[in-house]
Order: sequence, then C-alpha cells, then structure tokens
Amino acid sequence: MDKTQLVKAFLAAPRAELLADDVFFQALARNAGRDAVLNRFTAADTGAAYRGASWSAPQADGEQVKVTGKLPPGGASPGFILVFEFAGGRIAAIRQQPLFGGAPVAAMPVKLTEELKKLVDNALATSHTMLVACVDADGQPILSFRGSTQSFSDDQLAIWVRNSDGKFLNSIAKNPKVALMYRDHDSKATYQFQGRARVATDEAARRRIYEKMAEAERNHDPARSGVALLIDLDRVEGQAGMSPQGPVNRVRMLRDAGS
Repeated sequence: MDKTQLVKAFLAAPRAELLADDVFFQALARNAGRDAVLNRFTAADTGAAYRGASWSAPQADGEQVKVTGKLPPGGASPGFILVFEFAGGRIAAIRQQPLFGGAPVAAMPVKLTEELKKLVDNALATSHTMLVACVDADGQPILSFRGSTQSFSDDQLAIWVRNSDGKFLNSIAKNPKVALMYRDHDSKATYQFQGRARVATDEAARRRIYEKMAEAERNHDPARSGVALLIDLDRVEGQAGMSPQGPVNRVRMLRDAGS
C-alpha cells in the first residue's frame, strides 16, 4: 500500500506490522520502539484521544504524510497534527504537535491556591525566578527577574525592591500595572499574573515581606533599606503542565469574576 493508505490503516486499527522495528513517536517526550509506540495508540489512557479524534484525509508532503485529528468540542485541546515518516514500506516515525485553541476555561475569582503560592514562594530556590514586567514613563516595557517575589495573600503577591530610587519604582509610580511570569521548563508549568503594584508603607507588612524572602535575597539588603511592594492581582492564567493532548489543569482567575 502507498504511504497515505498506510497511515489510514494505522489510524483505523493500530498494529505492529505497520511499524518499523525502530519506530519512534515524538511529542513532549520520545517513545522509541515498536511496542512503546503501539502502546501509545492503543492503551486505555494515552490512546483515548486518538480513538476519539475525527481524522482528516492524509496529505502527502514530500516524503512525509500529515493528518489532522480534531477532538470533540468543549475540551482543553481542539486536537493535534500527526506527521508520519517512512522506511522500508513501514512507518518509521510519528511526530505530534497540538492544534491551538480549545474551550476557554471558566473564569473564577482571584484566589491563589496553595500549590500556586508554593510555586511562587519557591521560584528562586527551584531556579524558576519570577520575571516581572512594567512600563516606564516613555511607554517602554521593562523586564527584570525578581528573586524576592512571594505570595502575600490569596489575591496578592509581594516583592522587595532593594533600589529605592531605581527605574522600576519610578515606573510603577506613573503606571502601577505589572505582569509576572512563572515558567518551569521541565514540567511545562506556566503562569502569568497581572495586577497593580503599590508601595507597602505598613511596617508590619514590610517586615513580613523582608523576612519571608530567601536568605540570599536578604543578604543583599541587610540594612533593610529597600521598598516593599504589594501587587493586587487582577488576573491569573496558566496551566500546571502540558501533555501531548494539550494543557493540564488550566486556571483562569479574574478579580471581577462572578460579580
């Protein structure tokens, strides 16, 4: 059979004789070998998406064949594209990439979970230092890593800013809107936080923010001459990771959700 027929036959009924001995499947991770690839398409868990997909007609593209699988509407992922490669009349490789879109996550009021708080509080220790964005007086976006970033309450983050006369504080004095990003390359956990920053003048809040940040950060300001910032969160979006079928445990929090 030709390549497109081979792909049709495999998607209709995955079986070993259609696969090369050293076949591999590549998505976020790599499954190598006939048994591993076959298991991916037939197992109760990983194979469910392929069995539930509506497949387009396979399209030859040079030496490859591409096919799109669309999943039922309402799920986290709309589907995926499979790219097949061949050797010796059998499938030698299957590469998968997701389609973008999917059903939007229902918005919930901003309330940081304990898991999210832990990710933020341990970001520096786990080498996932939080990235912070603001806009200066000229409208120029500015990015900086802030190792002191921490959770402060269910709807607030906090930062200790060592330079009390720096560009960061001058910028938020004119435009308090900020955004922060957390990213774990290994787990693919990705979260964006948006809110409004303001200086915490209460001494108890200053002390709490200073003492909670990592020792390495406190050692940069033993005189406690920095400024404590509170960030009132308006939006939190992201996911706990990615699977070949799409985002895992997505969240979408809005300050005015449900009001």
